Amino acid sequence: MGEDDKSPPPKRDKQASFEARLDALDDRLDRLDTQKQAPQPDAKRGTAIGIAFRLVTELVAGLAVGAFLGYWIDRILGTTPVFLLIFFILGAAAGILNVFRAARQMQTGMGEDVDKAKRS
Repeated sequence: MGEDDKSPPPKRDKQASFEARLDALDDRLDRLDTQKQAPQPDAKRGTAIGIAFRLVTELVAGLAVGAFLGYWIDRILGTTPVFLLIFFILGAAAGILNVFRAARQMQTGMGEDVDKAKRS
């Protein structure tokens, strides 16, 4: 039971052990990447919910900004809800236009995904 029994392992053993652990970690990461890439049924549902939420947000934001601007102008000018109605309608039009733009952008993005899938 001398001090020689507790001597550190040689550097080669440490290096080989480190490389083995590094290789094992690399293999685990590769497996996780392949699991991530595989489409899961819940992933499509989550994507659809995200798209719907984005479109609703675009519409509501346009309405809210238009209504706020109309209300603000009405308060400054001391008018009744004339500008509120005008800007609410303009906000609705802007919101609908934003929804169309976002939907078109998503549709072209999905078309590219379909093309990539066909090539694979």
